[in-house]
Amino acid sequence: MPPFNKPMVSPRKPQELLSHHIPSQHLLYDPFFGPPPNSPHNTIPIPFASNCLTPVPVHPYQLQQQGATSTCFPPSSIPLMNADHNGLGFSPKPIDRVALPSEMPIGSLVHSMKPPTWGVIKIANIPYSITKQEILQFVGRQARLVPGHAVHIIMERPTAKTMDCFVELQSPADAEETTKRINRIFETGRAPRLGNRHVEVELSSQDDLLKDLFPRAKCVSWKNGMPSVLQNMDPYSTGFAGFFTTEEIIGAIRHAEMPHRSPFCAKCPQRTYESTISTLYKFPWYATELYTVHDRNQLFELANRHIISLVSRMRKSNTVGLDQRLLRELLHAGLNCPAFNERQKYTLCVNSDEESEILKIADTSKWFPFDTLVQMPNFDHGTRMYYAGLIAKGTAQDASHELPNNFPITNFNLISPFGRVWYEWPINVAKRVVWEDAAQHETAVLSSLVLSGWMNTVNKPLSGGSTQSNITISSPATEQSVSHTDNSSRIDIMQASSRRASECWNSGSAPFGDIEDCWGQKLLFNPSNRFRTPWHRITHSSPNCFSK
Repeated sequence: MPPFNKPMVSPRKPQELLSHHIPSQHLLYDPFFGPPPNSPHNTIPIPFASNCLTPVPVHPYQLQQQGATSTCFPPSSIPLMNADHNGLGFSPKPIDRVALPSEMPIGSLVHSMKPPTWGVIKIANIPYSITKQEILQFVGRQARLVPGHAVHIIMERPTAKTMDCFVELQSPADAEETTKRINRIFETGRAPRLGNRHVEVELSSQDDLLKDLFPRAKCVSWKNGMPSVLQNMDPYSTGFAGFFTTEEIIGAIRHAEMPHRSPFCAKCPQRTYESTISTLYKFPWYATELYTVHDRNQLFELANRHIISLVSRMRKSNTVGLDQRLLRELLHAGLNCPAFNERQKYTLCVNSDEESEILKIADTSKWFPFDTLVQMPNFDHGTRMYYAGLIAKGTAQDASHELPNNFPITNFNLISPFGRVWYEWPINVAKRVVWEDAAQHETAVLSSLVLSGWMNTVNKPLSGGSTQSNITISSPATEQSVSHTDNSSRIDIMQASSRRASECWNSGSAPFGDIEDCWGQKLLFNPSNRFRTPWHRITHSSPNCFSK
């Protein structure tokens, strides 16, 4: 069973990756930053951020890889999007089906999730420096573990102290059989051992695992993996305020970026990264009314900062436990997270420096226009690009000041396959909007864009006699609106968006409001080089382009 109880995403076909032959004498530049000063005219944007301004020569072996480059095609080479032919061999859908949730390749993946029913065993009194491999050897090769991340070593986030360990098996019967098999050693007069400690192995449950993994969740009762909020009877308690606290997230990040602050990090430096992996896999994403958009943003910041920290430490020194395997596990936990949108997944791939994963993710991910919605699995490339064209020609009538369209209003040279659409919940709104309401609101905006885009495509505009698409773009800073007329019905291919320097500097990258300083300059390895160009793109759910 795949992680998060969701269906496995079918692998992309080769034709889904865009490729275009480029002469080897051309130079690549990062689209997030723009071409460097005094650069030659024969420069092209690379499809992923390299976080550096120096032009990078293109090697011939890179040009032979599928999807290794992405170029801006001339207008004559871009296929037209119309009712008869869209250049992708995909037939348009009728209006009564085009906006159905089952037909659209964009939606909410968390609503298809259910609480896990896997069996669980608990191993208590484990050594502080225990590793995942030792746990796997302890339970034995005959144990039927769940695929993916089956071992969860609980870490106390403020201190990085190792607590108990939980192991997930494919069924409660498998967990019971494994517990009995391990405890048979008592018949010989000995106790099970891990390292130099006697350990206790007992049958557990998903409720115990989640309770230990989120110990700061107050007034919550876990039943079969599903949380329910209890009435607060303590007048001195705030009651339920989320499954984790901001202080826990800050502590977990600092254990990775400043490992010397805790003696437990020196004994087992990989523990904080493993804790983040377990948190992403076991967070109750299916309880959509019990967490906010801000909670998701905090977990994304945690995963992103851990990836940046791990890559940096791996470059500086060879530390036991901090290896490529751990980096891939952390990256896959973020990519498999059902609440991370495509922009966030693209960011994780970029910061991981994993070229194999970067080539797998679509270039359109950096332009994904929604915040809580994601690309649904099992849709082909033609369907995705067809709906991208509809969104580009649509008019968002359900947009509001709470969910502004943050696409840059001053730069009309930016070309996105989704049009001039970029929705993102502001910090103050994200802290109070629960995930359920946010997803429903964005779904309504998506339906409005698709329907209006369909009518504009078949020359049936919603109002007036023009077939042009008028997209209202609102800025959260000025709360002004401008109307942009899109005369083109082409599929526009990728440059990365940018933000004005004033917006970049004032907004920051940290979605935590009052503790901006703690999340911003102080914890970066090279804080002085953070903003190196006025065209730096920085949003709360897109690449932050930290200095390397």
